[in-house]
Amino acid sequence: MNLKNLINCFFLLLSCIVFSQKNNTTISGFVTDSLQQPLTNVTLIAVPVKEKVAVKYAISNAKGFYKLELQKGINYSLKISHLAYNSINEQVSFLESKSNYNIKLSLKNENLDEVVINYNYQPIVKNKDTITYKLNSFTNGNEFKMKDVLNKLPGIKTDDNTIKVQGKTVTKLLVEGKPFFDGSTKLAIENIPAGVMDKIEIISNYKESELLRNLADNEDLALNVVLKEDKKKFRFGDIETGIGLDKFYSFHTALFKYNPTSNMSFIGDINNFNNSSISFNDLSRLVGGSSNLFRKSNLSSNLLSLASNNKNRFESLTRFSALNFQHEFNNKFNATGYAIYSNNDIVNKSLSKREYYTDDQTILETRNNFRNTDNKSAIVNLKLNYNPNASQKWIYNFNYLLNDAKFNKESLSTLQNTNQFFSDTNGDNNSFTHNLEGYLKLNNKHTLGVAFRQNITNSTSTNNWSSNNAFLESFLPLTQASHYHIQQKNKINAQNLNLLIKDYWLTSRYYHLFYSIGFNYKKSRIKSNIRQILPDDSVVEFSQLNNNNPLTLSDLNFGLGIKSQLGNVELILEAKPHYYKFNRAQIKDTKLFVEPKFKLDYKIDDDVTLDFDYAYGNKYLSDFNYLENIRITGFNSIVQGNPNLLDERFHNFGVYYSNYKNIDTYSLDVSLDYSINNPVKNNSITQTGINQLNTSVILNLPEESLGFNTEFGLIFNKSNLDLSFSLDFFKTNQVINNEINIINSYEYNLSGKWGIKLNKKTQMSLKYNYSEYKVSFDEDSRSTENKISLNFDSRFLKNFIFKTNFSTHFVNDFSNNTQNYVLQNLSLGYYQPNSKFSYGLKFNNIYNNGVIIRNTFSNNLLISNQVFTLPRVFLFELKYKF
Repeated sequence: MNLKNLINCFFLLLSCIVFSQKNNTTISGFVTDSLQQPLTNVTLIAVPVKEKVAVKYAISNAKGFYKLELQKGINYSLKISHLAYNSINEQVSFLESKSNYNIKLSLKNENLDEVVINYNYQPIVKNKDTITYKLNSFTNGNEFKMKDVLNKLPGIKTDDNTIKVQGKTVTKLLVEGKPFFDGSTKLAIENIPAGVMDKIEIISNYKESELLRNLADNEDLALNVVLKEDKKKFRFGDIETGIGLDKFYSFHTALFKYNPTSNMSFIGDINNFNNSSISFNDLSRLVGGSSNLFRKSNLSSNLLSLASNNKNRFESLTRFSALNFQHEFNNKFNATGYAIYSNNDIVNKSLSKREYYTDDQTILETRNNFRNTDNKSAIVNLKLNYNPNASQKWIYNFNYLLNDAKFNKESLSTLQNTNQFFSDTNGDNNSFTHNLEGYLKLNNKHTLGVAFRQNITNSTSTNNWSSNNAFLESFLPLTQASHYHIQQKNKINAQNLNLLIKDYWLTSRYYHLFYSIGFNYKKSRIKSNIRQILPDDSVVEFSQLNNNNPLTLSDLNFGLGIKSQLGNVELILEAKPHYYKFNRAQIKDTKLFVEPKFKLDYKIDDDVTLDFDYAYGNKYLSDFNYLENIRITGFNSIVQGNPNLLDERFHNFGVYYSNYKNIDTYSLDVSLDYSINNPVKNNSITQTGINQLNTSVILNLPEESLGFNTEFGLIFNKSNLDLSFSLDFFKTNQVINNEINIINSYEYNLSGKWGIKLNKKTQMSLKYNYSEYKVSFDEDSRSTENKISLNFDSRFLKNFIFKTNFSTHFVNDFSNNTQNYVLQNLSLGYYQPNSKFSYGLKFNNIYNNGVIIRNTFSNNLLISNQVFTLPRVFLFELKYKF
């Protein structure tokens, strides 16, 4: 079956499902009290007068909204009840759907002789898949933003704008059950005001719809912000402005509007001291157009290669704005979306010591880098949800991402002589993604999911490298000149298409079956050409090095699995055959690969589980690896493609243990992951001085990785203690100058955090972190860091708030040189509880520390990097709160 016929069949099936009619009618509305306030958890039970018709029930949500699915023309006895309110019993029958069948309950008039309160308050509550933190138990009112709150909650960590709960990363962030900027954690934790939050809910195995409970393979960990009751129907937010010494300034606004049917958020920021900004990498993680049904495709590859986080900056000017909205048109149809624009002007400065390992020597280089970047990015996303009845859900999502980047870089490299290199790059790329998916409960035994997804990516860029000295002369046919200028132009086009139909079958009470058919298709073309521009502006084309590579890869796959419950043990077995067709550079291959999967979940006790999973899979490489010729990636590095390569294969084993039985006292998580890859992609490195030629190869030699992580949380009195330990081990094979070397690397991390509420107005946390990175390659190289940090906040003289965070770092680099640096920020603010205005002084980097240390290892290169940071920043701030 060709692609055209397959698409026609898919849409024919889609049309049949959408236009199928059922003999049902939908009754919905709101339940309120006599003051028109919504009532939550009202129970509605519809008992049919006629036999052999199912009983229907519904429960009103936090907005008082309910929805019942009844049969047309059937007489029902409808009972509406709620504790403390008088119940209603009435006979009803409906011939058509009604969306405004509203109900009003009256308060019971009862007198109690005596009330005895016997209540054991729990600051953390575990209920099935949800952990709820009651924030007033861990906060003291000195918090400004969501990030300040999360840093005080036991078991929760925020690092580089990601949120981790007991070692697992939060993948969806919700406010009142609705995605906030498609689940972005960065935008949420830096902008949602702390004072509007009532609770934090951690939801394991989150699904957007109950119909997805069995259909979706993804296991999202969601964090839901529950707002205070008086903030659920109101506008709130704040505006901050700051002006300081040395021309530093900032303006930031975060505005929010919430009501039962419509939500809107706006965030705007401009500053020149790296306070709150978003990079292209952050935007690209807001993928949009993603599907709940598709697994991460092994066909896809990210061709947006201009992304740069630029986290540690020497100078910075950031401009940013974002708008997010959600609107319920009726109880069947709603829309959500967002638009984001970011413009960053960034200067980075660093000094690094670099050690290149070869088969017979070590090459030492010192490099000074100075880089100036201008990056403009924008993203637009719209998502439409249609729920015609309780048995159907349809979602259409489109996402458009645009990026324009320019940067120039000056590098001084010292080996035997000092060489000066200049790099200049400008380029743009855009990506359009849209998908349509539907979930349908066909009957009590079958739930069907269908999905279609398409992505189109285009990218163009021009790279220029220049120097007074010859460079890469061992790999390029350079013409001798007084000044050397190499230019490379790149153009990329890639398209991806994914189709999937999946059915989940409740065959019996002992086991369930699920099966699927899917088709994935990718087509891409990468063009690049390299030339030398001589001092008289004449051009020497290196046409023999050009790339013009079309690539197509298709995957027709079938899936069959069984899910069984045996007492406290849940077992899942799945097999998925793939038929691949792979064409590139006049080479054609077909392959049949069977992907097995095994998962076992053992519920030892309530909230005590032990999970084991195993998978054997394969992965095709990034398109760049299949190029016929070379591609320059830096003034001292070239990559050579290899169209003869195929795919990687891996075995993965995982064990996870969790104990939340006494979560208000302690919690424990332990995980162990082991992978063995064979065959595996590697780089064959040809090293000449500091110049490298990296050739993609597939080695039939095993590579191993082992990850161990444990998190232990303890709550006592007014304190909480978090302890964690992690170990990552990698055994890799590295080909250097045609010799295979085995490299073992270890990374340890040990941390402890003690948080204590000294009184109602004062809190502090003390944290110790030890990390070690060890590389074994002929000889051992090792870097370590000891970090001690303190966070403290206190309210004094009634309305003054003092906050500080302090950290001291003791770093040993790979050359065993010891360095120490200290970072401290502090703020002093004045805020009256009922006032809309507050005032403050902010000091960042008060010791004017000039550098921070970063040690890294990649391939055969060890880097000890000194990154120059922004100088001391002093600001006077004025805040207005809505």
